[in-house]
Parts: sequence; C-alpha cells; structure tokens
Amino acid sequence: MSLPITLIVDDPAPLINVYWWHLAEVQDTEFPVSASGEPVAQTIPNDFLHQFVDVISRWGIKGKFSVLPYPAGLGAITEGWPGCDERALSTWLNVVRRQITPQMDITPEILTHAKTLDLDTRTLLPENERHWSRSQNASTLTPYIRYALEILNAVDLEATGITSPWDFGIEVEDEYQRAMRDAMRDANGRSQVWYFLHQQNERTDFCSRVVHRRDDAWQVSLCSQVGDKIWNTMNSLQTSADYVHSVADEYLSEDGSSGRLAELFQADTPIVWCTHWQSLYANGRTTGLQALDEICRRINTLWGTGASWMKCSELAATIANPDAGKDGGDR
Repeated sequence: MSLPITLIVDDPAPLINVYWWHLAEVQDTEFPVSASGEPVAQTIPNDFLHQFVDVISRWGIKGKFSVLPYPAGLGAITEGWPGCDERALSTWLNVVRRQITPQMDITPEILTHAKTLDLDTRTLLPENERHWSRSQNASTLTPYIRYALEILNAVDLEATGITSPWDFGIEVEDEYQRAMRDAMRDANGRSQVWYFLHQQNERTDFCSRVVHRRDDAWQVSLCSQVGDKIWNTMNSLQTSADYVHSVADEYLSEDGSSGRLAELFQADTPIVWCTHWQSLYANGRTTGLQALDEICRRINTLWGTGASWMKCSELAATIANPDAGKDGGDR
C-alpha cells in the first residue's frame, strides 16, 4: 500500500493576515516588521487564495485548511467587521466551500487566534487564547469550541476536527480533549473526532495516536512530524528559482535522497506535514507557495503511487481503525 501524506495549513482567515495581529501585539506597534525589517502585510488578497487552489488541484494535495471563525477578534466571518469588504469575504468563503473542501478538511483554529473572546459580551479579554486556555476546564472550553463550530456551520463549512492556535490546551489536555468531543457532538453530531496540537520534528516513528475510544466513538491526536521550513520565506527578500529550490530541498531533494519528507518516507512513516498561510504568502512574494508547488512536483515525480494524499479525517480514521483500511505500512 502507498504511504499516506497529509498537509496541514494553519492560520488561514478571510482577507486578513492574522500574523500581522500577532506581531503587532508582540512588538506593541501598529507597524509590525519581520525579522528582515520589512513591514508585514496586514491583508492577504483573494488572488492568493486562487493561486493556492491552483497548486493543490495540480498535485491532488489533501489535508486540512483552517478557517478562523472570528479572525483576530475583529468579528465573526458570518457578518464581517468594520472595514471588511463584504463582497470579498463572500468570495473567499465561496472559493473555500467549492474548491478547497473537496480536497481538504476544514477546522476552526478555535475562535480568534488572538485575544480571547468573552462569549457573554462579545468583547475581547486581555489574555490571548493560548494563555487563557491554561486555566480552563471542559466546562469553559466546550462552549468556546462549540461557538467556533457554530460559526463555521453558519457559512456551510462544517469542521471535521479542531486545530489549536499555538499550543492552546496543552497544559489541560485531558479537559481539552473532553471539551472537543462534547462540542463536536453538540454542534456537528460527530462522535469520531481528530485534533491537531502536537509536533515532533525529529523522530521518524509515527507519533499520531488514538487518545480516546468508546464503542464506535474515537478521538485521534494528529502530530505533525515536518517542521515549517517554508516559514523562512517570510523573512527573506529572495525570489529567485534557486532560492525556491533551496527551500524545497529542506523537504525533499531533487533526487529524493535527503530532506525531512525523504526521512519519513524511507522510514515508512505516514507523513503529517504542517505549514502556515502566512508562510505560503511570504509577505506577498508567494515564494512559500512556489516552494510547496516544487516540493509536490518532486513528490509526484519521485514517489508516484508510492504516496497517497489523504484528508486529515481520512488519516485519523485509518489510525483509529487500522484493520479496516490502509495503514501506510507496505508500498
């Protein structure tokens, strides 16, 4: 059987670059800059979304695509926010529904991926979601996750799993797991749930696992084992083909002998690979997306049918039921 491979794309949000809001908070400025000293783009246009669709369609890439339900705390994607171009918002959501969901699962990355939203007042708390989660339990986490799922449902983007912003919930993971199960059951009627929180970029043994099972219900923790080397394109002004190929080499060399993807492929380890929306955009240069395109060209050329793209929900199901489907063991 061919080796499963799935691509996790973190941080997508309609129109905005959520990374701008993160850096603005960290740098305490309305003019955040990257490590190169370059101003960080505050928006990501719909043209880039179309370019991304072209790449995933060309290579049959499958995996997960986050949609932030209440991006940067600006407002729900059901209604927009002050200054939001409602037509562009509608276009973004339509493209995701029609052209991305056939190949990629949708997840919330909880609500804002920024400051925590007070569900009673719809105002932002001083703490970001990452820090807020550390003192929560299932009773407080469940409605927070459920609201994120309900927003996605309202725009016809039903989630199959949950993505953590940063390491949201890692210090209360048992409570977080229960909250995800309860929220998914309440909002989406799902008893088979997966989530993305953990990363392990050194080991070559498979790190994703079942964390809960009861009768036909299960919960799987998907662990990314491929670091986001594409992230570096945000901080480099280089745009040459040689530069793009050098980024691709970090994942898979032209001859297939080296790179992190090659390590996992040679170890017969199913590939769970994480990158970020802002990494692919590369502050408007799109060198990250070009690198993804080149990496997947190499995967197709070198591995052919030896690798099989899967949605995250599909991979989670094979982990939960290894005897019922492919487990990536033999090629």
